[in-house]
Amino acid sequence: MKNILSSYREHFNLDEKTAYLNSAYMGLLPKKSIQKGLEGFELKSKAWEIKWKDFYTKPENIRNIFSNIINSDSDSIFFTPSASYAFAVFAKNFKLTNRKTILLLEEEFPSNVWIWKKLAEEQNGKIKFVARPSDDDWTTAILENLDDNTALVSVPNCHWTDGGLIKLDLLSKALKKQNISLAIDGTQSVGVMPIDIKEIQPDFMVVSGYKWCLGPYSLGLAYIDSKYHSGEPIEHNWMAKFPIPNGDSVPDMTVYEDYNFDNARKFDFGQRGNFHLIPALESSLKFISKIGSKKLYNHSDKLNEEIIKYTSEMGFESIKKEFRAKHYLGLRFKNQIPENFVENLAKENVFISARGKKAIRVTPHIWNNSNDIEKFINALRKIM
Repeated sequence: MKNILSSYREHFNLDEKTAYLNSAYMGLLPKKSIQKGLEGFELKSKAWEIKWKDFYTKPENIRNIFSNIINSDSDSIFFTPSASYAFAVFAKNFKLTNRKTILLLEEEFPSNVWIWKKLAEEQNGKIKFVARPSDDDWTTAILENLDDNTALVSVPNCHWTDGGLIKLDLLSKALKKQNISLAIDGTQSVGVMPIDIKEIQPDFMVVSGYKWCLGPYSLGLAYIDSKYHSGEPIEHNWMAKFPIPNGDSVPDMTVYEDYNFDNARKFDFGQRGNFHLIPALESSLKFISKIGSKKLYNHSDKLNEEIIKYTSEMGFESIKKEFRAKHYLGLRFKNQIPENFVENLAKENVFISARGKKAIRVTPHIWNNSNDIEKFINALRKIM
């Protein structure tokens, strides 16, 4: 087995007995992010020390860091507590006209399904699911399902069950030619997989921060194209109704002027300037930004290639590399996953997940090394 090292393992609460290969389920908070979160709790315990600028400074820093990671402008970024919230914001401002079909993937994550079923019901639209392709080429399958009635394609960068790749650059070019809108769920890719918003030019993209961005739960970010900036939010909180103050000046909240940001800040969810989640997310985004998505992606790729080499000898199948996101691996059984398979691996201190009936999901990150892969392979041999 190749000796693949990680110089970043010490940044996480991991010992050498634990092989955590489950970032698609939950990314690990770096130790520094934990400390920043604790400092936020400490600040809240001394509320008299909270300054007015504390509601704004770190959120604006996060907006800038995140926009650099995805290569977009910061004015098109808004805060969201979940993927479903951000999808609801976009759906409120997306109208079906003469085209009525919304294209989704078979076995898509629910947050990217229910909102479109509701919109289709309200606007006399139609949901069409692209069937899982037998050759795993999702991009071609999507393109073959486009027609003159397609209004929107709402897809991830990779399928959440097994990492099947959607080539957003190719898809976007085809959609632009046909004047079809594109929404992206980047939760299972952004943070580890390089993405360029200025190249892809989607209408919308959401990223839950707790997976590959290594942030806390209940805090994420979304991109929305400038053509929607004049739209309506789904709530009207005070931070979205007053301009960002200079210094510690407090706005007069008894004067209800109808102020509106002319950018995505109007879509920020209420109480987004919290003092424990925001510092933790800021720290995590700084961490992955310093390493760089390309390095993160290549590291996961090397680990997954080693896993494929050994698991293929054991009878597992996986998606061909050209049709799979490199950080994501679905190992397929010929039949269904054996009962208690994931639980039995956990007893060996090896942690993965299963989504669907035939594949286990293996998703390493920057803390993993060849020792983790060896533990995983040995555990597989033991329980099979």
